[in-house]
Amino acid sequence: MKKEEPEINKLCRRCIHHCKQPQDMLLLSCPRYRQRPFDPEEIKFKQLDLFNDK
Repeated sequence: MKKEEPEINKLCRRCIHHCKQPQDMLLLSCPRYRQRPFDPEEIKFKQLDLFNDK
């Protein structure tokens, strides 16, 4: 059976550290916050257009 993991706070999701806080926690700032070097949600694969048949 899979353990249900709690939802992670929005600020913590964008951080590289592993001290993730639950979504219910109100975080205004974090002294350990370090933003990830990229945002995986914004990756676009434009090169795939090269393989489309026209």
